[in-house]
Amino acid sequence: MTEKTRLVLVTSHVFGIRAYEGMFSSGAYLDGLIDVPLMIGLPPERASATVGYESVSGLARDQGIDFVLADDGTLSSLETSIKNCRPHYILVVGWSRLISSDVLAIPKIVHSADATEVGRHGCIGMHPTKLPTGRGQAPIPWTIIKGLRSTALTVFFLEPEADTGPIIAQYDLPVHERESSASLFYRMASMHFDAGMELAGHLACRQVESRVQVSDQATRWPKRRPSDGKIDHSMHYAEIKGLVRGLLGPYPRAFVSIGGREYAVEDARLVEDSCDVEGTTREDVSTDVIRFGCRDGIVNLKRYRHDDDRLDTLEPVLHDGGELVHAGHGEVAQLDGRSVWPASSSKHAHLQVESLEDLPARLKERTGG
Repeated sequence: MTEKTRLVLVTSHVFGIRAYEGMFSSGAYLDGLIDVPLMIGLPPERASATVGYESVSGLARDQGIDFVLADDGTLSSLETSIKNCRPHYILVVGWSRLISSDVLAIPKIVHSADATEVGRHGCIGMHPTKLPTGRGQAPIPWTIIKGLRSTALTVFFLEPEADTGPIIAQYDLPVHERESSASLFYRMASMHFDAGMELAGHLACRQVESRVQVSDQATRWPKRRPSDGKIDHSMHYAEIKGLVRGLLGPYPRAFVSIGGREYAVEDARLVEDSCDVEGTTREDVSTDVIRFGCRDGIVNLKRYRHDDDRLDTLEPVLHDGGELVHAGHGEVAQLDGRSVWPASSSKHAHLQVESLEDLPARLKERTGG
């Protein structure tokens, strides 16, 4: 077989970039057995709505590969461009939208593949759970929140329904006692590099074996919104601890709502075992710690280090004629007599607006409100 294996690579996520770095570091790619005519990503303005966003442009430029930005997550608008590449495989990693059925069918259509040519063409994705467990969204936070002791990175063929396709490979990962969504995110990113490097060899040979998922063992995890991170007095300490650890790293922080204000937190420690009514409803806010009552007693909640009361951390930055506003979770700051209602628990989430009057509408777009 003298024809190179052609790939179209799709991502705008740290995981996808790491996976493709692994591919570009593989012997199969370096020996010229694989060709990548096109890479596809999301535009930078989608970064604030994409946890783990990383632009595909830098990696594409490093490799001398053409890249385009998708107008829609289904890739329908790029169907012709993808088809013209005549890919044997389309890889889609860290992509939150389902790819259209017409795009999924491209590799088999352009190569006139029949039903007997299993694994020689297709679309491939990666998902950070041990499928069929944990189909769906927010897999890393849910892994921590649910208290799982192990997980995996799954490489699989894409189908029209999310995370249901035949499994190509799984890379097991233990979940440690002090694991958080931050540490698991970093470890998963590293695992994507290894998976991409190994997958490249199979793609070069166009011999990608797989096994069908056992559907009756499947679980599906729902989408999480920032409001799902609220801690309340009815929770047990273990629930609070899991929620806080499950919302670190690039994810919106867990928070408590006290006196009409939300306070983001980054750690939780049970300091007093108690079940009395007064203790259960306790809410003492200090500069660094919030003493908060739960069903098991008093918990010290460490305030998120970027969530403070100083207005000098909230000043707008001029950018391209507009104002780039950043603020902490739930902060309400007066800037030039106008209120700013931030939508994220992280100061790293930036929102560009033409004026502060435009901010409420933009925040509503970001949160899906």
